[in-house]
Amino acid sequence: MKKAALILHGGCTSFDSDDTYALQHQAEQKSAMENILKKGWTLVESGESALSVAEKVVNMLEDNPHFNAGIGAALNEQKEVELDASIMDGTSLSCGAVSGIKDYKNPVSIARKVMTETQCVYLSEKGAQEFAKNGGFTKFPRKEFVTDYQLHWWHIIRKSESERQKRMKGTVGVVVLDVNGNISAATSTGGLTYKMKGRVGDSPLIGCGTYADSRFGGVSLTGYGEQIIKTALAKYTIDLIRFKKYTAQQAAEESIRELSRLKNGKAGIITIDKNGTIGVYANEQFVNHAYMSSTMEQPFVGHTCQ
Repeated sequence: MKKAALILHGGCTSFDSDDTYALQHQAEQKSAMENILKKGWTLVESGESALSVAEKVVNMLEDNPHFNAGIGAALNEQKEVELDASIMDGTSLSCGAVSGIKDYKNPVSIARKVMTETQCVYLSEKGAQEFAKNGGFTKFPRKEFVTDYQLHWWHIIRKSESERQKRMKGTVGVVVLDVNGNISAATSTGGLTYKMKGRVGDSPLIGCGTYADSRFGGVSLTGYGEQIIKTALAKYTIDLIRFKKYTAQQAAEESIRELSRLKNGKAGIITIDKNGTIGVYANEQFVNHAYMSSTMEQPFVGHTCQ
């Protein structure tokens, strides 16, 4: 097989080391990511395009209730799920994004359809909802999106500002280098727990939470979206690879250092460069991630990357 690579993340967070409920959730995420990585790598090995693999792997993460995306997403102040996602084809620089999605569990697929079937890049709220409905996507009862885990954190964060600062984050993302040298990236999220209704973070914003250029690399981020937006961190990472000739790992580490200059500048990053080199870094306690490349004998699955 020609050079290829796949990396995915399940969001970043911090919590008390004796919080057995959260630790169990992290273990469930890690197990799920291992299975999803295997399925995704099978698609890569079969020669499927980077764009298709990115969408399908994010769909698997959106469908799994242990991740803050799709089923199991975070709840806003009004105890509602609002979903955001973006996807980018690094070969053509085509991209699509949506925000404020309700009732549809795979916003990344809606984002891809925005990319392929409209002249737009980004649709939001009512416009995105109408587009999903007209595009034939299946609606799900809103109660099916809500999990006990997210309800648990919603009640805690609603009562405590200090908890709100520590435990509001979560996203899923994928970067793929296919056997033909094409790179794609995708990110999907329910956003911050107890977020304001209508709040949009970095995940659906091209250049902030997601970016791909097959000449250089691809990126997906997770963390405090407001700070990631201020630094346009995904594009910044690719520019480090492009102009400073950084490796994927060097670029990942430098990007997190840059973000750390800001108050609450907390995030995790995954990246693949055009050579198939993988980069992953974070300044958070936990970042579930998994990766495989054509140069590796066994996949890696872990939940810290400092």
